[in-house]
Amino acid sequence: MSRLIFCLFLLTIVLVDKGYAQGGQKVFNETYDAYFDSLKNTEYPYALPILGKGAYKQGYDLPYAYGLSAIYFTQTQQINITSTQIGFNGSEKVDVSNIIEFGPTIATTNAYTVRPDIWVLPFLNLYGIFGGGTTQTDVSLVSPVGFQTTQSFGVSSFGLGATLTGAAGPVWIAWDNNYNFADVDVVVEPVPAFNSSLRVGLSFPDYKNPQRGLQIWGGIFYQIIQNDTRGSIGVTDVFPGFGQGNVIDALNNWADGLPPAQRVIAKQIISELEKVSEGIPSDSQIDYVLEKEVAAPFNLIFGAQYQFNKNWMIRSELGVFGKRSQFLLNLNWRFPGFRKNP
Repeated sequence: MSRLIFCLFLLTIVLVDKGYAQGGQKVFNETYDAYFDSLKNTEYPYALPILGKGAYKQGYDLPYAYGLSAIYFTQTQQINITSTQIGFNGSEKVDVSNIIEFGPTIATTNAYTVRPDIWVLPFLNLYGIFGGGTTQTDVSLVSPVGFQTTQSFGVSSFGLGATLTGAAGPVWIAWDNNYNFADVDVVVEPVPAFNSSLRVGLSFPDYKNPQRGLQIWGGIFYQIIQNDTRGSIGVTDVFPGFGQGNVIDALNNWADGLPPAQRVIAKQIISELEKVSEGIPSDSQIDYVLEKEVAAPFNLIFGAQYQFNKNWMIRSELGVFGKRSQFLLNLNWRFPGFRKNP
């Protein structure tokens, strides 16, 4: 198999949540007593978040309600294919899971996204994800022929998410969940993924400026993807310039030993493959249904954020262990939005 395998595996490349939101803070340190006491005596002037006035009265310093992030994100993970069915030119599909053997498959994503968000409540942030990038899949096929290769495609991403947060002094917790859809060039329909992450962090305010400070955290990240993907792809797109001669003979010998239903499909594809290898145009289509899963849905995350003031902050996060690694760099700009009516 060739490009078909790449197309199938690329369906598993999804762009995860490109950041998260951190809510109100109340630091119990006498250095900031005057600052936080002033919040209690200040009328909260903005329309959002709802209940912002109550949070101020309790001495919590709230982030500005509206934000916009520019994000670079890269991820590498292993994908497992659990079941494969194929058909030819609209014929009934047959299961070939036991006769096609894959080696390790590694999927890599590089993405550039924009993430608008809004604090609806002091503890609830809603956001969208919009962006694009590239995916690369390193595939090894063990049987019926053995080879290793790499393919790259463009991908766009869109999604919605929500973050719940809470804080007790300098310690805070954030639970983020989102649905994200990856639209790959060679895939008919966008592929959804669910991402969930839990972070526990610690804040270190600047002693000269309570609006400036450093946060560090650790946590766990979880991802699941839609496990079934189906579609059709042209033979000439799947096998451009595929081998001939001994390769075709070897495939025919392999197909001769298959059960009847699988043999019929395999022989049809091999026949078209031989035409393509000889430069004869083909408009035949291979139909497929693929069952897949991420090899390890959980991994650990560690990150840090520096807040220059209530308008600007920069954030970085690293995902490690398991069979997935991630790196994120996020520049966030926030603004207060609309004031309440007098």
